[in-house]
Amino acid sequence: MRPFMKPTITIFLLIGFYTSLCAQHHRWIHPYVPLIDSLFANNQRGSYPGLAVGVVKGGQLMLAKGYGLANLEHGLPFTPNTISDIGSLAKQMTSFAMVLLAQNKQLSLDDNIQKYLPEVPDFGKPITIRNLIHHTSGLREIYGMLEIAGWKQGDAVRQEEALSLVQSSRELNFSPGSRYAYCNTAYMLLAEIIQRVSRQGFEQWMRENIFHPLDMNDTYVMDIQGEIFPRCADSYTMSDKNVWIKLYDNSTVIGAGGIYTTLPDLARWFNNFRDGKVGGMGAIQQMFQRGILSNGDTLNYAFGLEKSTYRGLQRIQHTGSSAGYRAALVYFPQQDLAIMVKSNYANFNSQATCERIADLILEDEFTEGPSSFASINKPRPEGELPNGPQFQDYPGNYYCPDVETTYTFRVEGDQLIGHHRLNGSFKLQHINGDRFNGPSFLGSVKFERDDTGKVSGMRISNGRVLNLWMSKTTQK
Repeated sequence: MRPFMKPTITIFLLIGFYTSLCAQHHRWIHPYVPLIDSLFANNQRGSYPGLAVGVVKGGQLMLAKGYGLANLEHGLPFTPNTISDIGSLAKQMTSFAMVLLAQNKQLSLDDNIQKYLPEVPDFGKPITIRNLIHHTSGLREIYGMLEIAGWKQGDAVRQEEALSLVQSSRELNFSPGSRYAYCNTAYMLLAEIIQRVSRQGFEQWMRENIFHPLDMNDTYVMDIQGEIFPRCADSYTMSDKNVWIKLYDNSTVIGAGGIYTTLPDLARWFNNFRDGKVGGMGAIQQMFQRGILSNGDTLNYAFGLEKSTYRGLQRIQHTGSSAGYRAALVYFPQQDLAIMVKSNYANFNSQATCERIADLILEDEFTEGPSSFASINKPRPEGELPNGPQFQDYPGNYYCPDVETTYTFRVEGDQLIGHHRLNGSFKLQHINGDRFNGPSFLGSVKFERDDTGKVSGMRISNGRVLNLWMSKTTQK
């Protein structure tokens, strides 16, 4: 009988085998590393914001590499272990929390959200948890509403203030379930439901039920304004005077964003999609289920994940942005390949970067050629300004009860000038009839008239806020 090997010898043999296996795994990525490096030449020259790139193949983190700087003032490098905000990548984690709570019979995804959030107004048709997950609730975008009220990038926004905006809402963008419209409001409410169902803070519940079980020990939730995390990158943009400036995210709104992590932790999160370590594969399969509209149409959006194709290959992805932070996680399931990037530069295109890396690695597997991007920016139509008494119908004060703010309009020469106490003065550009275009925080403006033909108010739409009503309160 062959004698058992001594434990010490066995351990050394296992270590040797594991080291050899890892070397074989990492050897696969070696030919691509110089090509990937070449994509980030700018980040390797002097004082420039940075990024980290990760490539996971077959569950192994094959590449984890940093470029550029996490902090320009002190010259600190951006490494794979640098912590940064991943923006809306947080949505897939919040969605997963809802799946786990449903799995534990603590709620149903088809519950009316008023069961947990009775302060949400009754809009005539129930909004379900599933509506929130798939962006089909019809709720208006909190950040779009805040911009109308004069909020600027970097202003503090608390969870309680965001909830108050929903509570003050008088209308929806559309009937729940009838359309898709990406909405941070929905995921803020999901986080609030998690807190109320679990009777724990969002950060504590996520840490105990997701982060720690997945060994994501460098992952944090920003739920305290100004909280400091170890090895955290600052975020930057370039000013119009070619000077680097810091951008700050002072929001403590949770659920839609506000999760800070490292590249290895993001890889651990992704690998749970492969092995179901937390929740099991049943929960993972549910994460990939796409939403369905009330008319039967199937969406591309699943549970905080978007399903699509890239150059003929199936792709599951999401991107994130907050202040100057950018992130993306792109998964090609048929190739068992994931690409992830995190950056602290506002002009960094995270999705395009993942696609360029995929172009290098999957060159021989694509069934379609590279995408071509054409400009879709077109000049706005000038239109003709109304004249005479019609033009004089617009001046006055317009009040919005949803965000408790007032805009004032007056005529100067042949221009209609608006003013807001925080957004300042601006011009409206006439399109036709009672329709105008305003600055980005207002978007399109349509003045409305009563049965006598007098202007009674206006409706504004700035992207994720549609047809918000403002009543005309005084005539000037």
